[in-house]
Amino acid sequence: MEKYHGFESWLKANSYVSWKSYLSFMKQIENRLLVKDFEKINSASMLKKLMIDLENNRAFKSRNESDKSNILSGFRTYIEYIREKTNVKNM
Repeated sequence: MEKYHGFESWLKANSYVSWKSYLSFMKQIENRLLVKDFEKINSASMLKKLMIDLENNRAFKSRNESDKSNILSGFRTYIEYIREKTNVKNM
């Protein structure tokens, strides 16, 4: 996904073998949350709030435990990427 090119590069640089899966999780997260310009959010605290919203989403809750766990893991990894990206900018 073009809009997550920076995240993709970060995943590859940090040796995430399943980087394609993480990009797929981001699409699923976007589709569930319906937040305009989700990829432009650069606040880890805002993303944490959105992760809680996702966990409470009825359609998300209906997924099997493995799917939910994988998607949330992808979300946490994305938040880690945003934290690192914003810390570098702030230095």
